[in-house]
Amino acid sequence: MWWINTALFVAGMAVFLDYRDWLGWNKHFFYKVAPGPCKYVSEDGGSEDLTHVGNGLVIMTSGLYQGKGVGKIKSLNLNTSEVTTMKIAGAPDREGFMDDPHGLSAWTDDNGETFVYVLTHPQSRDTIEVFKLRDNNTLKYKRTITDPMFTDMNDLVVVGKDKFFITMFRYYRGGYMQKFEMLARRPWGGVLYYDGSKARQAASGLFLPNGINVSKDKKTVFVSELGAKTLIAYQRSPGNLLTKLWEKYSDTLVDNIEVDPDTGDLFIGCHPVLYRVFSFIFNVFDYPLPSQVLRYKMEDNFISEIEEIYADDGSELYGSTVGTYAMGKLVIGTVMRQTLVCDVNYLSP
Repeated sequence: MWWINTALFVAGMAVFLDYRDWLGWNKHFFYKVAPGPCKYVSEDGGSEDLTHVGNGLVIMTSGLYQGKGVGKIKSLNLNTSEVTTMKIAGAPDREGFMDDPHGLSAWTDDNGETFVYVLTHPQSRDTIEVFKLRDNNTLKYKRTITDPMFTDMNDLVVVGKDKFFITMFRYYRGGYMQKFEMLARRPWGGVLYYDGSKARQAASGLFLPNGINVSKDKKTVFVSELGAKTLIAYQRSPGNLLTKLWEKYSDTLVDNIEVDPDTGDLFIGCHPVLYRVFSFIFNVFDYPLPSQVLRYKMEDNFISEIEEIYADDGSELYGSTVGTYAMGKLVIGTVMRQTLVCDVNYLSP
């Protein structure tokens, strides 16, 4: 009957328009936004994740998606703008060591010793490589952590010695099912908690969960649900169980999360146009990959305001994944190309 065909047509158009808006086909123009003068400090290998560990020292991963044997950990000295490939003392002679370094997290123990945990993607199974920070240019290898539940992970936040929350970006590690999971918008990702000996599920039903971090008071865990363009906050119990507190749709693909240790504000690297990201992932067209950094101003671990502090159409910065604020500067990392440092001449109070 005609009304059935009409209903099917209307339903189909609704699905089509929803998918079009999700991909961001209508986003063609970008205002250039910067907090002050910016300059490249590196144009080699990218800096998919980075974090400020204190005294102007920023640690970053480099070499993601660029093949075997090229993964590195680099340091940026904000006092000199010098970027150095860090030496790894005691590195194991193991195939796949430091292949595709991805998310990282730094943790300082009660003795003031800093440890860096780096997620890597060797061919067989994802691993967490643990290092002790010796100085600005040297890491001491300590151990490797893995678990059968570490399939296709993205980022982690360390909350104690060998204890961390980690995002399972996709359920499938590769092949056609992984592509289907992404394109069909299946919420098969989640968050795991590793207790020092084994991993367990902490949150589920997430579509491409990406960045993760913990609030200044350690009571709230923030997760970027990249596929849903949403920031989620979970209450963390003493037993490291997660209960959802709130979620905020942001109309941009939220990536890695950095927490300002002074204010508790969140600085998040973002990808404002999804179809450009898919073009990059599937290597279809060589579109510029736009960049964006948002500041989520926080009060009692709730969002009070969102401020765009950097935006570019991809001509200056190709695919921002993370932004961290330290010493009056904004450091922005990308998937596999540049690292940018901007003087911050303005932030709203």
